[in-house]
Amino acid sequence: MLARTLARQRMASKAHSGIESGVTPPPTPEVTPANTPAPRSRPRRVAPPPLPELRGGATPDEAPPVAEATGAPGPFSERELQAITTLEAALGHRFAHRQLLLDALTHRSYAYEFAGPGVVSNERLEFLGDAALALICSHLLYTLYPDAPEGQLTQLRAALVRASTLAEFARRLPIGPWLRLGRGEDATGGRDRELLIASAFEATLGALYLDGGLEATRAFLEPLLRAEGKRVVAQHRMKDAKSLLQELAQGRLGVTPRYRLVGEEGPAHARTFVVEALVGELVAGQGQGRSKQHAEQAAAQAALADPGWATAPGEQD
Repeated sequence: MLARTLARQRMASKAHSGIESGVTPPPTPEVTPANTPAPRSRPRRVAPPPLPELRGGATPDEAPPVAEATGAPGPFSERELQAITTLEAALGHRFAHRQLLLDALTHRSYAYEFAGPGVVSNERLEFLGDAALALICSHLLYTLYPDAPEGQLTQLRAALVRASTLAEFARRLPIGPWLRLGRGEDATGGRDRELLIASAFEATLGALYLDGGLEATRAFLEPLLRAEGKRVVAQHRMKDAKSLLQELAQGRLGVTPRYRLVGEEGPAHARTFVVEALVGELVAGQGQGRSKQHAEQAAAQAALADPGWATAPGEQD
């Protein structure tokens, strides 16, 4: 208690001596809004950037079946625009992503010779179009022929999706005049080569499916399949070409056809096989296909289209 009293007295004495000496203590600063320190604020949270649009992992409800063009979109040349508008009219669909249709017309020979940004072959679209064709054709036949057994439906589908049938569909559009081919492929008649234009037709179906969905593809394809199916049934062409050739060769000459692989071409993931159909020792026909089985069917079909081999040996010149 005594110590605190003495401390107060000393402080009072110092203050009094300061006044006597003329020294004025500094005034206490007045607090005003201008010199009031701003309160510390928390840093603002910045929202993260939006996630990219779902593509391959999206479900059908999350993303429509429309894909971005595989190459850089446009600008298109006058000829390319003419090809696109002509095929859009034939397909009955206005493409939102027109590059897809141009990709469907691009053969691997063109993509190799004129490699560059946005130039891709139609092989991936062909793969997709083949699957769409099989689904639409199978569903149509299942609906049209409710009493037909599985084996008969399979034979009829094989007749509708074989290369010769698809090539005919391609000629009606037409696809051949608008194909983008390498110089060598173009010079050797690629624009009307059966397997090549059949593949381009499947690629076009793939592009149509990606841009317009299954219903747009079905709307275009079903009328073609219905009409061709009626012709196949009316002409009793439901057996595959190899079966028909065997029946004809055995009935006329008493021999069973054989098939010989004579060539392969193209990259490993898109191999094309060349096969000859032999009746006895005579080459009755030659065909190409994406598998040996398809090539054999094509060779048998060629033999049926030109049955000069069916003349008995004793009757040949």
